[in-house]
Amino acid sequence: MQLYPPSVSDVKSYFARDFNFAPADDQTNIDTYVVDADITRAITEANIHFNDTLFEDPGTVFMYLVAFHLVSNLQNSAKGISSQSKFPISSSNVGSVSFTFAIPERYSKDAFIQSYTTNGYGMKYLSFALPVLVAVASAGYRQTSSR
Repeated sequence: MQLYPPSVSDVKSYFARDFNFAPADDQTNIDTYVVDADITRAITEANIHFNDTLFEDPGTVFMYLVAFHLVSNLQNSAKGISSQSKFPISSSNVGSVSFTFAIPERYSKDAFIQSYTTNGYGMKYLSFALPVLVAVASAGYRQTSSR
């Protein structure tokens, strides 16, 4: 696994099947492709919320945090000034059809955690991060970041 933090090319390689990345010679077609600037921005934003000292393999965990920010940024930019924040839906009705989703209390009562439930990459990040964070909190971990 690559060392944390990843380069733009590392992100492209890791998520090769997940995103429609722009060809190297077409970094201006931002309506069709994910361009290098989008990835760089997501890496920068992910770095704000990441403590690499908590994980045995910070590269893998960080990749999913990057992808979470990438998707979130792309969703927001697609809507521009009409972009809105929404909490996860717990139930919905359309005519006589009703859907109800049980949102675990652990997620619904923590606004920070809940923010990661807005896309699949955030949920994958949480699947890596939450067990570590619970263990760290239980052990009273006090080590500072190596950055």
